[in-house]
Order: sequence, then structure tokens, then C-alpha cells
Amino acid sequence: MRRVLTIAIAALLALLLSFRWLNRAPSPPSVASSELPKPPTALAAPGRVEGREETIPLGASVDGVVKEVRVTAGQQVRKGDLLAVIDCDEISAQIDVARAQAVRILRGHRDEERKAAAQSADAAKAVLAEAQEHFRRFDALNQKEEISREAFEQARRDLEVAQANYEKAVDERNLVNAEPLPEEIARANAEVSAAEKNVNVAVNRLEKCNIRAPISGTILEIKTKVGESYSTLLPRPLFSLADESVRHVRAEVDERDISKVRLGQTSIITADGFPGQRFEGQVIQISHAMKPKSILSDDPSQKVDRDVLEVTIELKDSKEVLPVGLRVTAQMITATAPRPSASGGVSEDSSPAPVTSKQETIPASGLRAPTHLGGFMLQVAAMTRRENADALSAILQKESFPAFVLARDGDPFYRVDVGPYADAADARAAKDKLKGGGFGTVIERQFPAATH
Repeated sequence: MRRVLTIAIAALLALLLSFRWLNRAPSPPSVASSELPKPPTALAAPGRVEGREETIPLGASVDGVVKEVRVTAGQQVRKGDLLAVIDCDEISAQIDVARAQAVRILRGHRDEERKAAAQSADAAKAVLAEAQEHFRRFDALNQKEEISREAFEQARRDLEVAQANYEKAVDERNLVNAEPLPEEIARANAEVSAAEKNVNVAVNRLEKCNIRAPISGTILEIKTKVGESYSTLLPRPLFSLADESVRHVRAEVDERDISKVRLGQTSIITADGFPGQRFEGQVIQISHAMKPKSILSDDPSQKVDRDVLEVTIELKDSKEVLPVGLRVTAQMITATAPRPSASGGVSEDSSPAPVTSKQETIPASGLRAPTHLGGFMLQVAAMTRRENADALSAILQKESFPAFVLARDGDPFYRVDVGPYADAADARAAKDKLKGGGFGTVIERQFPAATH
């Protein structure tokens, strides 16, 4: 009986599994992804978002206590605007003392001093007259022998003292009213000059108590408040300021990848704070010196003992999105405009192509292309992709070269030319300038002058 029951249960389970398999939902057909293929990446480098230049930390030039803070975070300021004031009341007092000293030297003796000298002389004259009268009486009495010899001698001494005091008072009055001597004038002029310099020094010190914006930009952060002390022995930033009119990314390219970076190269910027978003940029500056790595990630296995090359990338139409200081990743796209090298070599698709003697035609979309070719032309590069040639031409135009792109039917290359120049001397001067900028392979061509 147990065996029959086991067989029945097994048959029932098999029946249920068969039914479920027959009625299963058909699997959806595979559909090709509609996402656009990602461009080939030459390298990826960490970086940080900054303004037109690096963020500027602002401090003070004097010691003191913060008296006023006149800006707020996020406020737009102009160059020279007052941001904060350091308490420098003692310097203001020094300015007042120095100015008063300068005025005192310029005026010489005061009227009160002259008046006091005249009064002293008058008083001494009155005392002398009284002493003279007293001596005459004692002299008459002495001749009649009606007074002692000692009283007569005392009257004579009083007269002599009064005479000396009067002469001294007269001399002081004359000195106060007299014109200064040449040496006194020279000394006074020197004292005036020193006093004026003291005033200027104090004014300059007082101006250093005012913290002003060195550039026009945005106050990113305020790192102080009223009442805090500041010391130049242990300086610290009080404000951070940046020009946010343009957004740049300062990326650090590993020393093993520096050969893959080019001026004008397209870059894709991504950030963890903006998942799924990509921001396009272009390499506009490449440092000429290596430096230690300063942008570190949270990965404990990251190697920090390698040197890096700083690359500046200009973002396109994203200044309202990425905040300054944000850590990002910059992906450099392959097949882009060349980076000039000191050796003059241009790699990848920017190598100069053979030049034919056939006249080239100019496409309608050429950058600043002349209507007629006549004179001397300088070919900087020939590329297989039009966008790369346009990028290089734009870079040359920023350097004030008359650059444009030429193409002709049947020619697979887009040629980046500079010119035309009227004579060979001008062309050679431009060629030397191009080589000085790192474009070592420059081909010189001459076209016949245009006829009218």
C-alpha cells in the first residue's frame, strides 16, 4: 500500500511540473542597447573643478582682531571691494600724532610762545627798574653813613641779578621772534620730511588692515568671524575667492600616460555626485613640469609616489552645475587635436600628409579661410578627421595665427594651414614662431598670386 502511495505522489509531481513547463511565459527577445557607443578613452585622470584660475585663499597683512566682515558666502565681489577690517585703532592714533608733529614743525614757534617771551621780558624790565631805584636810595644812605655796609652790598647784588634776568628775557624774546638760521631751516626741513614719511608709513599700515578682493569673483567660503584674532606668525586663510565666470577642471595625469595628452583634446568629465551625467570639455593647457600628486581618492591601494602632469580642461556650458572644488574624473578621448612637442613631432592622425602641387579647394565650413590662395602658405598638420583639424585651427587662431582648414575632392586629409603671407620673409618668420610654439614639422608652400 505504501509503495502505491509513493508512486501516485511521484506521478502527480511529474504531472504538475509538465503542466508548468508547457505554460511558461516566453522569454523576451534580446534587444540591442539603444545607448550610443562610448567614445574610445585614451586615459582617465582625477581632477577638481575650479574657476578661471585656482581658488585664492585670502589672509591679512597685519596682526589684530577682526573688527568687521562685510561680505557673505556666495556674494559676487569686484576687484578692490572691501571684504573685512582688522581693528587698527592704535595705528590711527599714530597717524594723528605724526600729522600733528609735521604741522608743528612747519609752523615753527606758536604765537603763544612769542607772547609769553614778550611778557617775560617786560616783567624782567620792571624788576630791573625797581632794583635800580632801590639801589639809588641805598647808595645815598650809604654816602651819609646811615646804613650798614652789608645792606648796601645786598642792594647792589639785587640790581646785578635784575639786570642779568632782564638781559636773558630780552635775548629769549629776540630768539623767538628772530628769523631761523640756514642750518635751522635745513634741520626743520629734515624733520618735516621724516614726519611726512611717518605719516605715509602709518597710512600704509592702516590700509593693510583692510582686506580687499584681489580679483572679481565669488566668495566661496568665509573662515572667520568678528572678534577672532589674526596673527601673521601663524597665518591662515580668512576667505576663499574664485572667478566662476568660467569652469575649468585641473586634472592630474599619471606619469605613465602623459604621451596620450594633446592640446585641444576632447575630455568627458564625470562625478560621483552627478551619476549618469557626462560633461564635455577640451584641453586648453598642459603644464611644462611634473609635480607630486595632490588629488587623492579613498582607495587605500592607490599609489601616491608617482608624479603627475597637470592638465587644464575648459568645460562647455556647465558653469551653473559643477561646484568649485568638486572631485571629478576626466576621461581623455583618443583621436584628437595634436599636442605640440619640443621635438617638433606630431603623432597619430596629425602627421603631415604629402603635399601635392594641385590647388586645394576650401570647404564652406572652413575656419577663417581666405577666398583666394596667393602667396606663401604654411602647412602645420594634415588630419583624417575634420573635427580634429578644426580644433587645431582654433588653437592656432587663439595664438594670433591666421589659421584655417583646407580640403579638396579626392584628398582624404584635412590640412591645417597658416597664411597666406605676401613674401617669403614673413612666411619664414611665422614658421620660426610656429616651431617655437612646438610645431616642429611645418611645410612651406607657395601659390601663384590671384588674378583679377
